[in-house]
Amino acid sequence: MVVGVCMLEFHLPGCRSLKAKRAFLNRLKGRVSARFNVAVAEVDHQDLWQRSVVAVASVSSERTVLERLFAKVVAEVERSVDGELLRYEIEFL
Repeated sequence: MVVGVCMLEFHLPGCRSLKAKRAFLNRLKGRVSARFNVAVAEVDHQDLWQRSVVAVASVSSERTVLERLFAKVVAEVERSVDGELLRYEIEFL
């Protein structure tokens, strides 16, 4: 069993309040979790309006399956998110 976590760090220049940030994150979490069947949560910068770190997690029997899955998640996020994806990092446990 392999557990994979993909950390996505965002800059959200359009968010002028925590309410706007929460709306952005709810759309992102709903879209990604529904499309890819993964767990999604904000894990850092909860008190900042224009920054966020989101973790996407999944479990599989093979690492290559998770690598392909996270590549698709990152591509989808880059294509469809209003904010700027600053960086991403993938870890396997």
